Amino acid sequence: MKKFVISVIFALCLLIPLSAFAKGNSTAPALTSISFKNAKINEEFSSDVFDYTITLDDPSVTPEIKSYKINGDVPVFVNYELNETKHQTGLTVTLKYDNGSVIYKFVYSNPQEFEVNSNNLLEKIECNLCEVYPKLNDNDTAYRLYIPSDLTVINLNAVTKDTGAYCNVPKEIEIGEKEQLEIPLTVTASDGSTRVYTLEVVRLDKNCKEVEKLMNSPDFNSLVEGELFWQKPAFYIGIACGVAGVLLIFLFIKIAKRLTVKLEDEDETSFFAITDEDENV
Repeated sequence: MKKFVISVIFALCLLIPLSAFAKGNSTAPALTSISFKNAKINEEFSSDVFDYTITLDDPSVTPEIKSYKINGDVPVFVNYELNETKHQTGLTVTLKYDNGSVIYKFVYSNPQEFEVNSNNLLEKIECNLCEVYPKLNDNDTAYRLYIPSDLTVINLNAVTKDTGAYCNVPKEIEIGEKEQLEIPLTVTASDGSTRVYTLEVVRLDKNCKEVEKLMNSPDFNSLVEGELFWQKPAFYIGIACGVAGVLLIFLFIKIAKRLTVKLEDEDETSFFAITDEDENV
């Protein structure tokens, strides 16, 4: 009897972890649909198939996600695959969740026949629950990365304008609660010329849940635009009041000068004027 009980307990110990694992797999998030800008998927997409090829409309332009749907509430990360010469050969779409991750791979069927050029510009910088400000342009290299107040890991992805260029970007960066951090991103063009972008990390006054709720709202535009001090109405009101105050003081001084009574008439002879006769006495 004792051996039988021990056998049953041992069997349960084996079955419970396996069933839990199976349950975890059945509820794992997955892509249900996806489409790209500047690329088309050659095969029919299915959430349980993880390898595809895509054809680029313009092989010189980096493809980006146009739209997607998932059967869970998890962040999505895009990484560009490079060959030994640092040229793009495809991209991966990763869904991260508590117990692991799901990765979908998309290989370019018509990669660019690379022509050497000096295009070392970034098209965009992606970071979950974060925002780069101001928006990327072709002239500036210094930007700020605004992150939630309680974020401890930054996941970055940089998209180059030219598929022949690549960006040396750290995929995952740990940051302390009060740590001051500046992240360098080096973009190398196909001719070897480089351009270094810098991201100064700034914490928002909102936590991750608040930022996620804000970004999911239908009228969301920006985490930062209109929220910086000099963009708030109070700042402009203060400036206007300051300018108005200076003008009023200037006007008051001018009016006061006009109303001041002269103590002496310039055309009147002084009462104590000295005459020639007085000088001869």
